[in-house]
Amino acid sequence: KLPIKTAFPGGPFGREDYLLRSSKAGVWVLGATELGVEHAVWDLLYKLGYRQFFPGKDWEVIPSLPTMAIAVDVKESPDIYARRIWYNWGMNWGYNVQPYNEWKARNRHAQGFVLNSGHSYESIIAANKAAFDAHPEYYSLVNDKRLTGGDAKFCISNPGLRQLVVDYAVRSMKANPDADSISMDPSDGDNWCQCAECAKMGSISNRAVTLANDVAEAINNLGLGQKYVGMYAYNRHCGPPTIKVHPNVIISATTAFITGGYTLEGIIDGWKAQGATIGIYDYYSVVDWDQNMPGRAKASRPIAVADSLRYFYNKGVRFYDCESGDAWGPYGLGYYIAARCMWDMKEVDRVQELTEDFLTKAFGPAKEPMRGYYQLMNFDTGRRPMGDLLGRLYRDLAEAKKLAKDRPDVLARLDDLTLYTRFAELNNASANGAIKRDLVLTHAYRMRKTMMVHAYGFWAVSIGQGAAHTDNYPLKSE
Repeated sequence: KLPIKTAFPGGPFGREDYLLRSSKAGVWVLGATELGVEHAVWDLLYKLGYRQFFPGKDWEVIPSLPTMAIAVDVKESPDIYARRIWYNWGMNWGYNVQPYNEWKARNRHAQGFVLNSGHSYESIIAANKAAFDAHPEYYSLVNDKRLTGGDAKFCISNPGLRQLVVDYAVRSMKANPDADSISMDPSDGDNWCQCAECAKMGSISNRAVTLANDVAEAINNLGLGQKYVGMYAYNRHCGPPTIKVHPNVIISATTAFITGGYTLEGIIDGWKAQGATIGIYDYYSVVDWDQNMPGRAKASRPIAVADSLRYFYNKGVRFYDCESGDAWGPYGLGYYIAARCMWDMKEVDRVQELTEDFLTKAFGPAKEPMRGYYQLMNFDTGRRPMGDLLGRLYRDLAEAKKLAKDRPDVLARLDDLTLYTRFAELNNASANGAIKRDLVLTHAYRMRKTMMVHAYGFWAVSIGQGAAHTDNYPLKSE
């Protein structure tokens, strides 16, 4: 018996909606679902000055409010329905799982709609191995031989193969009726079928879409509500198809690994013209590429991150998947601003205000030298020798520590960033042959729980996952 007239639209994209409305008697916190209520609570706390800028206790800001009062009347829903900033190489050392999940929740980044788009053909083969063993003709024909195993694609022109995949998807949905989506993205790499019948289907994209369409039609006839199929526009299947796409097939265009001479804009427009629902798969940080160094990843440029989000939103994108890393030292401000903008595109125009709020609340009396630090890390467009950059970063940190001598909360954040800056110094020295790589790996391991560096990913690409999973590996020194 609410004294407020409100209605939420419902459906898979309305689960996160909420309303905040104050009166002299208090504040109503209403959500379409429990997740909507949770978002509303964190938004209310945000409006009162609470912040969780980066994961972990060091980066939580709890304001002192002897008296609490607020005037608020807002009804909110996310501009991007499925939002995910996730860590490549995973969180295999475990310490960062809870802080990461808390950061997502506290920044309204815990999504209500889950889009599955990962490479899927290999898992379909594994789940139906007996059928594939009995029917080798289901595998792709490459150089006159049927491939087998994880490297194989499908012979999509084969009606038996298509029926097998549809049956697999139907079983999966019946077993998981609350699932929003199932992936029909091809396995990575090449090895597409070269048989005459597949050639008649046209492009690689036509083949992949044919299978995705069949699955989308079948799972939406189960009486389980609206269900979706996720797929990338990626590598050999990035080009737009010449056939129509089922409206419940969500195509996430990747911002890298584009082949065939297409532009990203051409890919988005071409798939939309065939009826596809559009998402984006972006690369905010890939430790293999950027080594978690200053300025080397997209997330190190918050203004560019925000501008690209607005561009994609205006192109009709409503699903955003960002491959990233646990590297909050160089890229944390970019991640934080991205999360704000994915919820509300109006935040794109407030990047400077969001940055000012971050500097004020995170660093207090040390705000001005830390303005210099983050200017160098995230906003400076000049090219500097790494030694020059590191020297300036260290000087900003040293000045900040003097000003924050009576603020243990600020000093803890400065210590985290000092450890990151030392990592960048050691990594640069190692790249130049001045020190052994072992020293960088040991430092990254020792500072891993700050989450300033994607330590597990850095180990994995530097010396392999075997070393990363060996408990007594010599470089794992505390």
